[in-house]
Amino acid sequence: MSERLVVGVLYPGDFNDDFEGHLAELAAIDPRIEIVAEPYVEPSELRSQRGVPPYDNARGLAPPLTPEQREAFARIECCLTLDLPFDVVEAAPRLRWVQALGAGVAHLASAGLAEAGIRLTNASGANAASIAEFVFARILGEFKQVRRLEANQRQRKWLPVYGEEIAGRTIGLIGFGPINQAVARRARAFDLRVIVLRRSAAGSELADEVVGPGGLHDMLGRCDIVVAAVPESPETHELLDAAAFAAMRDGSMFVNVGRGSLVHEPALAGALGSGRLRAAAIDVAAVEPLPADSPLWDAPNLYISAHCSTAPSGFFEVVHRVFADNLGRYLAGEPLLNEVALS
Repeated sequence: MSERLVVGVLYPGDFNDDFEGHLAELAAIDPRIEIVAEPYVEPSELRSQRGVPPYDNARGLAPPLTPEQREAFARIECCLTLDLPFDVVEAAPRLRWVQALGAGVAHLASAGLAEAGIRLTNASGANAASIAEFVFARILGEFKQVRRLEANQRQRKWLPVYGEEIAGRTIGLIGFGPINQAVARRARAFDLRVIVLRRSAAGSELADEVVGPGGLHDMLGRCDIVVAAVPESPETHELLDAAAFAAMRDGSMFVNVGRGSLVHEPALAGALGSGRLRAAAIDVAAVEPLPADSPLWDAPNLYISAHCSTAPSGFFEVVHRVFADNLGRYLAGEPLLNEVALS
C-alpha cells in the first residue's frame, strides 16, 4: 500500500441520508485516507443477470464509464460499492480490495476479482434485523387476514374477520446466514418450531432440527411456513422448482427474501393457482424489476415487494461501521471482516 490510501465510495449519495457524515467518519480514520465519491450503478436487470454465469449477454448491457468514473476507478485502491464494471482491473489497475454494500456478491465476483487477485468482503448481517421483521410482517399479515380487514375498512363494513394463531406451527428456514438466524430468534418468540436447512447439518441452539441439502423436500413437507434467504450461486439456481413446491405441505406459506434466482417463478405461480400454497411473499425476483408480463403479478394471494425489505437508515449505519472497521484493519495489515473466498 502506498503512503496515501485512495478510497472509493461508489454508491449514490442519495441512497444514504447521512452520506456526508459517513464520508467524514471514513476520512477521520487515518490521515492517509483520501475519499473519492463517484457513483457507479448498473440497472437492476443487469445486476440480476450477472449473478450466474455465463455473462455473455450481460456484457452488452453494461453502461459505458463516464470520464469522471474512469478517473475515479484509475485512482482507487479500495472501495465501498454496490456494482462494479466487468473486467474491473482494466479500469482500476490499483484496486486491491472491494467492500460490498450488501451480503450478496455474485454480481461483483463477475467483475473478474479472483483473476486479478482483488480481495472481496461483504456486509453480511447489516440488514438482518430489518429483513427478519419484514418477514414476520408478511407472515402475520397473511395469518391475521390483514388484507380482508383493510378491505372491510375501505368499504365501511363492520364485519368480523378472525385470523389464525401461528404459535405451535412449524417454520422451515432455507439457508442459515444472519438473516435467517434473525428470523429464527423471532420465531422462538412466536412459539414456532424451527427446522433449518443448511449446507452443513451442524446443530444450532436457534433450531429444533437442522437438516442438510438432501433433506429439502422432506423438510418442505413438514412446514407450515418456509422462509428462504440464500445467496445466489449455480447450486441454488431454481432450487425451488415444481417438484419442490409439490413437496410443500398443503396450505403452507412461502417467503423469499434472498435471491430471486432461487425460485422457478412459473412453478411458484402454479402452486399458488392450484391452491397448494395458501400464500407467498417475494421481495426479490429472478429479473428485477419484475417484468409486467410475469405470471407472478396475477398469481393469487402473492405479496410482492420491490427488493425493499430492509430499512435504509439502520442499514447504512451498520455498513459504514463494517467498512470503517475493515479500513482500519487494511491499513494495519490485519485480517478483514467478512472476507469472501473467491475461486
